[in-house]
Amino acid sequence: MARLRPLGNDEVSPNVAARLEAAAKIFGAPLIPAGIQAYCPPILEAGQALGVAPALSGKLPPMVRSLVCLRAAQMAGCPF
Repeated sequence: MARLRPLGNDEVSPNVAARLEAAAKIFGAPLIPAGIQAYCPPILEAGQALGVAPALSGKLPPMVRSLVCLRAAQMAGCPF
């Protein structure tokens, strides 16, 4: 359980709400980490930019990119 309560779309600025909605649409449900990062919008923006950077670089084939992301999540202890 998170120490901070994730913020909902009705508790943040319209710009942040749009980012939260986009993340929920991609993953099928609201993301707890995104809701927590919404307390500090620059962190939310940086985290999302970091998440899409491998796909935008075009340096890795999609399968290798997926494996790299999976391994990075394992190393970080991500339960998802």
